[in-house]
Amino acid sequence: MGGKGCTSLIRAEKILTHIAYIGGVSFMELLKEFQYPKSSLLNLLNAMVECGFLFKNERNQYSLGIKNYELGCQALHRKNIFEVTKRPMQELSLKSGLVCHLGAMENYSAIYLDKVESPESAPTRKSWIGKKLELHITALGKALLAWKPKEEMDYFLDALILTKHTSNTFTDKKGFRDELQKTRLRGWAIDNEESTYGAVCLSMPVFNLYNRVNYAISLSGDPVIFSGKKIDGYLELLSQCAEQISQGLGYRDQHNCLNKGK
Repeated sequence: MGGKGCTSLIRAEKILTHIAYIGGVSFMELLKEFQYPKSSLLNLLNAMVECGFLFKNERNQYSLGIKNYELGCQALHRKNIFEVTKRPMQELSLKSGLVCHLGAMENYSAIYLDKVESPESAPTRKSWIGKKLELHITALGKALLAWKPKEEMDYFLDALILTKHTSNTFTDKKGFRDELQKTRLRGWAIDNEESTYGAVCLSMPVFNLYNRVNYAISLSGDPVIFSGKKIDGYLELLSQCAEQISQGLGYRDQHNCLNKGK
């Protein structure tokens, strides 16, 4: 798998990953963990400190250096969102057999940024990239709102007009606020025929490096598709997709990200 340089690079990556998970460690702890030759490990650590990938404190413990953060931020800021979302969304649509959407906030609305149709799903003209959606009647809108800090949520709720579309539409702001709280607690949002009869949608938030929710993904189908215990399988697929995209955007929490940001 390459020469000496490749071996050193692989060892450096393992050391960085180890320190990222457990925090500061001493030279002897690293030596015990990896069992690399003593002189080779010391030379490698010194080089990593010199390059800024590691920081050595006054107690001779090694921790991650700021260089990792700098490079990570540069990579993420230059990454197009669709580079991260396209493959997970395609896999989600293929496995579920349903239409998958990527959405974001635009002023006081949600907007479709991307759409992936499964070969098994019937083509639909009811949604298109660039379509604006009312926040209170859509699963995407709820997912984008539910994880916002209280002050931001209050700002949007004060400005929203909860227009009625079906008998299931939330038109009372207290009731809608309660729905957002339920959404956050369970980790997913639902449009239960609130925008139109015969259409149900599930959505989950996507987290970025800073634990913020700027995007959400969704699956759309009819009430029969999501009835009973069938919904659990779709939620599992949606969760896998949301976590993949979140990780691609730099989110690195070890627990379930959908319950974070409280």
